[in-house]
Order: sequence, then structure tokens, then C-alpha cells
Amino acid sequence: MPTAIPALRGKFGNTEYWLTTMRVGELVRQVTMPKELPGWDDLSIEEQFQRDINIKRVTSQIAPYFAGDDNRFSGSLVLAVINDDNLAFEPVGELQSRVPQLYRKAAQDIGFLTMGGEEMLVPLDGQHRAKAFKFAMSGTDDNGRPIEKIKGNTALAEDHVAVILVRYKPDEARRIFNKINRYAQPTTKSANLITDDDDAIAVITRELLSENGVIPSKLVRRGANTLSANAPQFIPLATFYEANLAIVIGVGLKGEGKPQDMTEDQRNLAEENARRVWELLLERIDLFSKAISDATPQGDKTRIQIRAEMLLGKPVGQLALVRGFLEMRQRCVGIDEPTLCDRLNRIDWGIGAEQWEGVLVGQNGRVLSGRTVVNTAADFIAYLGGGAYSEDEKEALLEKIHGPDWKEKKRELPKPVA
Repeated sequence: MPTAIPALRGKFGNTEYWLTTMRVGELVRQVTMPKELPGWDDLSIEEQFQRDINIKRVTSQIAPYFAGDDNRFSGSLVLAVINDDNLAFEPVGELQSRVPQLYRKAAQDIGFLTMGGEEMLVPLDGQHRAKAFKFAMSGTDDNGRPIEKIKGNTALAEDHVAVILVRYKPDEARRIFNKINRYAQPTTKSANLITDDDDAIAVITRELLSENGVIPSKLVRRGANTLSANAPQFIPLATFYEANLAIVIGVGLKGEGKPQDMTEDQRNLAEENARRVWELLLERIDLFSKAISDATPQGDKTRIQIRAEMLLGKPVGQLALVRGFLEMRQRCVGIDEPTLCDRLNRIDWGIGAEQWEGVLVGQNGRVLSGRTVVNTAADFIAYLGGGAYSEDEKEALLEKIHGPDWKEKKRELPKPVA
């Protein structure tokens, strides 16, 4: 059925487009996903232009946001109009002859977009959101099955979402999709941690860096996951987050599913435990205490010197120590936490110390990184701190550090400090 919708006309390069709004319910009814187009599977790779929809991302992240957040919002979707023979734009200036002189030029790009009713709208940018709108309204997937953690929100159908319409031309559609998605930069992990209210660990991390936090916020690097040699900060935000995640898991506080899904009460309790662990480590671990004691430029020099000489000045060493301390609590039965910290202080944390070769330092003298490195280092630290390890566990640790031929290499674990 023919319709007329208010729209703004624009042109970018050689592409003419129209900007308007649609109710979400109307958009869901009218949008056709690329893979649903007739003959899509018969098109060549060159002719196809869309990537597959990540249904897990839609059901676990995007749809729950649209369904459950009263402050929800969405950017513009870019839709290609197929069967556009009857698509026409009529400027207000041509419909109303009495437009004042001052407004006549602007009125040429303000008007109504008329559609004959046979058009098909195909997303060039926003197919994940379009699918999420559908799931969020109904609370079910394409097969009619309920989606976990989503209660259908029919009010979403009345929301208005901005759309940009362009005429469908296969080559141009592919280029537009490719350029929009290829050069779009995903937000960094640090940016997500600063803004994410759905991740309980991110919320805890921000609380521990607030005015009443455990570390002065200026000593936490936000823009990168590493610290350069001359960086004035103590720890990257991403490392602080991973340490908090380890603490929450270590004390057994987590929600249904992932630790990030905790309820508010669980999150508050987890924050209390994370705060307590950090206050203990930052006070009792000598190198940590020294590194954060002075947030001034003079203290920057101290942090830079510690990083140059000691593994606890490096993010990987910091995370390994937290993980190692948590492991020591499990393996050092009957030993109080201050005593565990005293043991950790007796470990030689020098980058050049022979015991770290294969654990946190490579044969070339460079500090290692990665999840596997941290896992092995945490075990090694717990062992050095006097944690109870069976002979089989010690041999498994030697194999992780030196490889399966550790016996032929005559490798041994160093003596624990306690």
C-alpha cells in the first residue's frame, strides 16, 4: 500500500540518501535480511555483501539491552531499498508555493518520501540490531523458542529508530557495507570497562578506583593494556579488571552463569572482598606499597625504576602475584594472610633472577605475557610461597616451565622461601 513518510534528503559522494525514522515494530515487519532474499544462496562471493549474523551476540548482548533497559537507544540503520521504481522524494518547496524566501533552499531537501508498497528494505548496516529488535519485542528466537533472560517488551515496537535509506545497487551496496564495517573501530577493552554497567566485574573495578578506591585513579592506565618503560602509572585498567575477576572467582562469589552476571547484592559482597584483598596486598607487599605511596611526578620515577628492575612493576607480574596469592590461600592451610604476604616479600622478584626463566621471562631476557604464562606463574608463585604441592604436581609444574624433556635438561624447582 502506498505510503508517504517525512524525510531529509542528502548526498554523500555519488550516493543520494534519505534520513527518516521508523517505528521499531514497522521496521521489523518490513526489513528483509540479506540471506532471506530470493536467490541469495545462488549469488557468487563477489555478489554477496553481508556477513552472517552472530545469533549468540544478538541473544546474549543486544536483545537483552533493548528489552530490559528503559534508557535504551540505537544509532541509525542503513537500509537499501530494493524494488525502488516507485520510490520518490517530493520537497516541501514543490508542495507549498508560499514557502518564505529564507527557507526555500533548505525546503528543497525537506519533504516526503513516497513508496509504492512493493519495496524491500535490506540492512547494509544494522542487521544485528534489526534482529535484536525482533527478539526483544517477542522474547523468542526465529524458531519461537523463549530466549533466556529476555522478557518480551512489546512497548519497544512503538519506539522510533533513525534509518538512512539508499537505492539498492549491488556493487554500491557491497562497497557501502564493506567500508562501513571494515573501517568501524570497535571500542577498546578499557573504554568498555569505563562505561559498561552490565558487567559486574567492571562495576566493581570502577568502584575500587573511585574517590574512596584502593588505588589513586591517576596511577591506573586507561588507554592501553600494557605499560611502556616510561609510563608513570602503576597498573593498566585491563589488568586491574582481570585481577578483580580472579579475586571474585577465588572467593567463590559469582552470579548465575558468569561472574559478570552477579546480582546487585552479590556484587556488593564481591566488592567488599576485592577491596579487602587489594588493601592487604597494597599495604603488605613491599614493592606494591612503594609503587603507589607517592602519586606525584617524584613517585612516577619510582614506578618507572621498579618496572625496569622488578617483575611486580610489570602488568603480567602483578596479575600473577594476585593469582598466586589466591592459590597460596588454598594451599597454605592454617597460615594467616599477613604471613602469606611476608612470604611473597621474601621471593626475589628481579627480572634477571634465574628462577623466572621459562615462567615470566624468556631465554632472550624479555618478559613473557599471555593467559597461559599467568596461569603457570601463579602456580609457581604459590609453590615458592610454601604452598602444599604433591610430587606429581611439582613434576607437572616443571613440565609447564621447561617442557616435556625437563628431566633430560636436569631441571629442578628452586627451594620455596618457606
